Formats: sequence, C-alpha cells, structure tokens
Amino acid sequence: MIQGAHMLPKDGGDYLVITKAMKDCLTLYEYGITAIAPCSENVFVSETQYNRLKKKYKKIFVLYDNDEAGLTNLIKIKRKYPEVKILYLPRHGGDKDISDYRKAHGYNKTLELINKVKQYYGEGGK
Repeated sequence: MIQGAHMLPKDGGDYLVITKAMKDCLTLYEYGITAIAPCSENVFVSETQYNRLKKKYKKIFVLYDNDEAGLTNLIKIKRKYPEVKILYLPRHGGDKDISDYRKAHGYNKTLELINKVKQYYGEGGK
C-alpha cells in the first residue's frame, strides 16, 4: 500500500517526492508538491510501482528522515535506482522530517527551503 497514491494526479507531472509518512506527504502538498509514502521507511515502492511512476514523472525525489535509518535506506534506494534524486533535511536540532521542520520553523522558512531545492534542481528538476 502506498499512502497518498489516491491523491496523485492522473497524468503525473514534473516531479514526485517519495517520503516516509503520510504527515510528510500532507506537508508537501501544502506547498503544491506531489508526494507519496510507502507504508514504512524500511519498504520502498515495488519495482513495478516505481516503473509506473517513472513513466508519469520527469524526476522522482526521495526524502526520508535525517537519521541513521533514513540515511541508510536512502543509500540502498540510490544504489537500486541511480536516477532518483536524494533529498534530506539539514540537521536542525530535532527536525528529522519535513513536517517536523515546518512545525519548528513555520510556513515561510519551509517555503524558503523548498524554493532552494527547486532552484537547485530547476522547477522541473535537473
């Protein structure tokens, strides 16, 4: 099961973020960013699901927690799918995911962070 799959645009788009929890999907949607979350950080989408998503989205980003488990899983995903773009939050105290970051730093600071990432990758991704 993929959390947020029911919210995906039918025709796909420029980019998709795969994150670790529905709360992070909802936070990203607040900023107009399409996102989904597998049922666990230890489980990525299946190869079939990934291939379907890859056909619909120009770039796929993975944003997991900025902790040992999250970073370990990001490395595994990048090895299997070298074309994915890996994102992680800078360390800010207890902010290990985007929803924590938004709660701690507010809407505008989170928007600034998102805009920096968009600028780096270009609106449609690098």
